[in-house]
Amino acid sequence: MRRYETVFILDPGLDDAACDKEIIKVEELLEKHKGKLLKTDRWGLRRLSYRIKKKTEGYYVLIQFEATSDLVRELERHFKLNEFCLRSLIVQKENEKSAEKDMKSASAEENKDMVEA
Repeated sequence: MRRYETVFILDPGLDDAACDKEIIKVEELLEKHKGKLLKTDRWGLRRLSYRIKKKTEGYYVLIQFEATSDLVRELERHFKLNEFCLRSLIVQKENEKSAEKDMKSASAEENKDMVEA
């Protein structure tokens, strides 16, 4: 299983109980399809940079999880069909070891360029 994170924006017209219910639906979907929920971070009500469905604000939620690609497709389907979800984005998180390796190689190339100049 790979690590992913999703950010989704809920309709600001929902009350706190309805927002909680929508977040729980996503968490239950992850568990139902054998995904592993790592962290849920509620950013709360924020101003949108542009209007979405005539709304200027939205309730932001970030969820980090581990899942298969089939579960990711099911989660995307859930967001598209959910009338309270204004926008969503799912990204695969980079492996921390490979990220460190990339940083070291980039730093080495940068130092090499400085020596040559």
